[in-house]
Amino acid sequence: MNQPRLRTGTRSGSAGRRVEAEQGSATIWMIGVTACAFLMVGLVLDGGVMLRARSDAFATAASAARVGAQQLDPDAAVAGQSILDPVAAQQAALANLAARGVTGTATVTGDAVTVTVTTRAKLQLLKVVGGDTVGFTATATVRAVKVAPP
Repeated sequence: MNQPRLRTGTRSGSAGRRVEAEQGSATIWMIGVTACAFLMVGLVLDGGVMLRARSDAFATAASAARVGAQQLDPDAAVAGQSILDPVAAQQAALANLAARGVTGTATVTGDAVTVTVTTRAKLQLLKVVGGDTVGFTATATVRAVKVAPP
């Protein structure tokens, strides 16, 4: 009986050339997939850091503006009016920012206190691709109003 013989060794012919031409293509593909996966993880992690920093900047600005809007002129308060003491309101807002370790500005216009805050967030993974930090500016305005008794 004739048994088929199995050939061992390297392939030859057109099929052999096709296999040799594709050597290493899976490695290049995996490097690309790994790089994309790393960027996606970086976007998720650092995106969360940036959203939290932006939210904190707005919360800090609003908090300082509320503190400033509580600084009423004492003589007007006795008379039942809600008129801000502009110097005290600005100083209170800036003191609130300083206590939180944040820089910013505070302006008082009429019965409104406007606070602008600038903060920075440190990136964790995306600093490999680009910048080390990203900055945010947030502005909040609060008005002093008289609340009528129920």
